[in-house]
Formats: sequence, C-alpha cells, structure tokens
Amino acid sequence: MNYYLKLFLLSVAISVINVLLYLFLLQFQIVNNSSYIPQELGVIFLIIIAVPVQFIVLLGIAAISKKNDFSIFFTSCVLIVLCFILLLLSSTEERATFNNEQEYLRTESYEYQQGISTPEGYPIRLLEGSGFAIGIRGHRTPYTLLEDNKVYSTQWGNGDTTFKSSMAGGVPVPNGLQLYWYSYLEDKYYELYTKLDQKKIAAYFKNGFIRDNKVTLTNEGSTKGLYNGLVAGIAPGGEVVIWISGVNESKEIGVFKAKEISADRITDNDKVSEEAQKLVLNDTCSCEDRPQFRRIVHNGEKIPFGIWTTKYRKKYNWKVKPNNFGQAKSAFNFYFYNGEAFVIQNEDVINLDYKKQVLTKLIKFTFFKNQKKYKLFIEFDEEELFDHFEELTKNNPDEPLDLTITISLDLKKTIVQLQSKDKILDFKKVEDIKISLR
Repeated sequence: MNYYLKLFLLSVAISVINVLLYLFLLQFQIVNNSSYIPQELGVIFLIIIAVPVQFIVLLGIAAISKKNDFSIFFTSCVLIVLCFILLLLSSTEERATFNNEQEYLRTESYEYQQGISTPEGYPIRLLEGSGFAIGIRGHRTPYTLLEDNKVYSTQWGNGDTTFKSSMAGGVPVPNGLQLYWYSYLEDKYYELYTKLDQKKIAAYFKNGFIRDNKVTLTNEGSTKGLYNGLVAGIAPGGEVVIWISGVNESKEIGVFKAKEISADRITDNDKVSEEAQKLVLNDTCSCEDRPQFRRIVHNGEKIPFGIWTTKYRKKYNWKVKPNNFGQAKSAFNFYFYNGEAFVIQNEDVINLDYKKQVLTKLIKFTFFKNQKKYKLFIEFDEEELFDHFEELTKNNPDEPLDLTITISLDLKKTIVQLQSKDKILDFKKVEDIKISLR
C-alpha cells in the first residue's frame, strides 16, 4: 500500500479515536438538544475536518525523521492526547449536564402538585422568586410549580395548587422552600428560606395511606392512596406550615417562621399599590358565615397572631366515642384546625384508644344500618370546643377525654358531648346536626 495513503488512513484513525474519546466523555449521550442539530455534532464535525491537518503534520514528521515508524507512532499519540485534553477542557459543561441528568433520573420522583394555603379571610400575594427548591433538576424540569404574582385566599390546609400535566412526568422531592409575599391585611412583606426534611417527605410519597375507594368502610377493602400535593400555608405574622396531602388525607411536615422585610427591598414590579390592596380587601362575601365560604371582613377585630402554630397545634388526650345504635360498619373523617385530615375505618373505630392529638373542627361520620349508608356531619364552634377541652384539662393536661356521639335508634336525634372521668359538657353551639341517607 502506498506509504502516503497509510499516513492518511492513520490520520483518519486518529480522528476516529478522538470521536470515540469525546463520546466517552459524554458517556455516549447527547444531552443538549437545543436545536434540530445538537451542538455535540459540531464538535464531532471539527474532529473530522482535522484529518487533513493531522495528515500534514504526519507528513512533516515523516520527512524530518526519514519515515521512522516510532516517530510517526509517537506523533500520533501526541495528537490524540492533545485532542483529548482539549475535549476534556471544552466539554466540562456538557459532562456536568449529563452527570446531573443521570443523577436526576436516579432520584425518586413523584406525581404531585404544589400549592399555597392561607387562613380564611387573610389573602396574600406571592411574589416573584418564590418556590419549592429542587436540588437536582433535570434538563427540562421546572424550578418550582408555584405560581407567583398571584393573590391567594383559601382555607387553612386547603391548597390553591398550580396545574401540572401528568405528561410532564414526576418531580423530585424538594429540599428547600423560598417564599416572598405581601400580606394584604397587615400591609407587610415577608421572606422565608428554609431547608425541608427531604427524607420525611419522600417517605410519605412512597408509603402513601389507606384509602377506601370502594366505600367498604374497612381497612381490608381499602387500597393504597397516594399523596399528590405539597402545600405551603402562609398565616399572618410570617407563620408558615407545610403539609403533604391526598384525598381526605393531610399531614403536617414542618412549621417555620418568616421574617418581615422592608418595602425598600421589593422591586417595583412586585410592590403592591394602595389601590390594589383596597381592591382585594373590598372583595367581600355576603353569603352565610360558614367555613366553606371565603370572608375577608373581620369587623375590625385584631389579627389573632400565633393561633395557627400554637393554639391550633396544641394536643389533648382524647378519642371519639360513638354509641351503639345498631350500625353495622362505620368510619370517621376528621378535619383538624391545624390543617391536617385523615380517615379511620371500621376496625380502627372499634379499637380506638386515647391519643394526644390536635382538635377537629369538622367530623364526617359514615355508617351502614339496615344495609343503607348514612352520613352525619358535625361542625364545631371553635370557641366552645377549645373552652370545653381547656376546662376539662386545667388540672391535668393529660386527662383522657371522650368526645361522645350519641345517636338515637331511629336516627332522629344526635347528642355531642365531651366527657372526663367526673364531668360532662354539652356542645350547644354545634351547627344543626342532620343524618342524611347517601
């Protein structure tokens, strides 16, 4: 074979080796597809068109060394090493992107939405830069799913979530939370940055909860329910609570305290004008005064700072205790003042024991009797409920208490009471209790 043809083929072989080394550096993946022609192909093209340059260099070395094979071999190795060093230096960003992508793909991801909750009647405006921080991000993963520059006004524990298409795939568990907001009633700005217990949140997503899809009212007939929401509750005074939520299920993840910031630190785009503040605060509701309706009118009352992370989170030693009125199976849905919620099925209702837990604002009691399904809703008056529990535990904070629900055999009368070992208190301000056939 012609000697010069051999040198040319050697130049081609050098470029092939360099291409393979480049692909090795990228671990045989093209990760940046920002256009129809990935930018990695541009590097490969440069390596290929280097063949004539390499051929000329080898021709020169062959002439100088009088076609010495060792000199040709050594020069070929030098060309490969030089190219490898250049590729190593120039592909740092691509390799980092690929490594991050691989780590992201190995990270547990879940289908869930993110949202913001506020106490009823205490609207806030979420400002730019707020969001759940995702430590490991994929090439197309959003930083956060929260929608900023929006007014949030909901109920404590019920999140106003931002829609995320299931086609977008799962999202890793966040490891931090950064919030900036404006409180309309306080006329103040707040900021919070905190780390989140990533392992705790991931465990809830992974393990799920018991869900009675078929309404059997039993654990045996239930399936595994999945948490599908991560909600940040924002209360007056800079109080923040995080919940993980599913259908009729919500668990508190953590409680945090934000700090007030000066309006001077807020950009003009984020500042809330006096006119905008009045517009939100005048958006009142004239419907019935019940928890499911949004009210912003507080009749000049002072903001009850602290109740969302102190009073509503205080635990008492109690259990619910229904009487035997001929029901076959039953289940309880509890909706608590601290924003949590859960369901207990028939087996757990029967074996229910005293437990240190927060107070419930709403109870849904579902039961079967004479092969018919009934539902009973009990909505407590906040002041009466807390006063009763405080009165019966003033001498002993751990006093076991029974929240008794007594239903007549004909289902026409229901009495709700709180009982200690030596005292009984009636709930007189409970909303009209009616048992409905469902």
